Amino acid sequence: MTLKKILVVEDEMIVAEDIAGRLTKLGYAVSEIVSSGEGAIKACQDNRPDLVLMDIVLKGSMDGIEAAQYIRNFFRVPVVYLTAYADKETLERAKITEPFGYILKPFKQNNLHATIEISLQRHEVETKMSQALDSSEELRQFVQEKEQRTSQYVSMAAHELRRPLSAILLSADSLRLHRERWDEETKLKYLHWIQSAAENMDRLIEDMLFIGKAEGGKLSFNPERVDLEQFCSQIVEQQRSLCQDSHQLVFASDNTDITACLDPTLLGLILSNLLSNAIKYSPEGGEVRLESKIDRSDGEGQFSFVSPPIAIFRVSDRGIGIPEEEQGEKLFELFHRCGNVGKIQGNGLGLAIVKKAVDLHQGAIAVESKVKIGTTFTVALPFTVKKNGKSNIGDKDFKF
Repeated sequence: MTLKKILVVEDEMIVAEDIAGRLTKLGYAVSEIVSSGEGAIKACQDNRPDLVLMDIVLKGSMDGIEAAQYIRNFFRVPVVYLTAYADKETLERAKITEPFGYILKPFKQNNLHATIEISLQRHEVETKMSQALDSSEELRQFVQEKEQRTSQYVSMAAHELRRPLSAILLSADSLRLHRERWDEETKLKYLHWIQSAAENMDRLIEDMLFIGKAEGGKLSFNPERVDLEQFCSQIVEQQRSLCQDSHQLVFASDNTDITACLDPTLLGLILSNLLSNAIKYSPEGGEVRLESKIDRSDGEGQFSFVSPPIAIFRVSDRGIGIPEEEQGEKLFELFHRCGNVGKIQGNGLGLAIVKKAVDLHQGAIAVESKVKIGTTFTVALPFTVKKNGKSNIGDKDFKF
């Protein structure tokens, strides 16, 4: 059992030695004996005691009351005064420091023992109460922040859903009013708008459901063997079909016949959202490029059979770029849109989804961008995920 450490602050050495001897007999460890207030503070800094027995009149410019106030404020160590002074002025000054006890000399050993034990117990209880209050306050703040995020999320989601819904209602109302005099081509055009708005709404709902699960910690990670080249080719073809060949989509890979154990649903979300953003923020006819490769190095550029390989994906465009001040963590926040997007449609969910999908793989994502020149997102996903919750990526450089 570890003995409680007590610091003795007493300017008369004979008295100090007597007190130390009594403390030792009572089963305490005397951490140090000092004769000044300055010495008491230094002793608390160097070897923090469990309790301080403090005389009031000491050597040096600082008396025991001043030292006790400093020790209480900065070290939160309980102080018990052990002094011959009991005048009203001294007592009033001492009370301000909120001592745990006040023993007058000469004292009886059993009184000293009882005061020390009660003081130590009281301090332990107060410490636990303080920790409980801190935990309670942290929990309250966490719940409050969660409620604020939920409220903001619901508000933003409702706002984003209102746009395609308004388009559907407006187009449907126009069809109802003019169906008799419109030709088939015009009717089909409005029906196409309705279908397009409904599809946008469906995608938005799917995105919001994904984010909702992610925020609630309910997203599952289901890795399986994925043929990287084939998978990436399919994603590129899907995006090519969606953009109706308005952009030049290029896929380059050195992953022939290589499979990785990744979650195909999450990987699809990562690549499709990055490609979709690259297309959206690039001029018509511009090149959007997806590259994939395998990194088999050990983190220092050396080939390794021991370190699990890492799948690296890079999506680059020659679009509007991202302002430098917005290339930090804020870029991946919910509903965040960069200040230079202008009238380009978007809901600010894509990169938030990408980040959460990357995190579930215990991977990493980086961005390089210059305004009016283009943007490159690089994603690194480990082939295997370690049970300790850390991947083999660490802080290694995963650029091409």
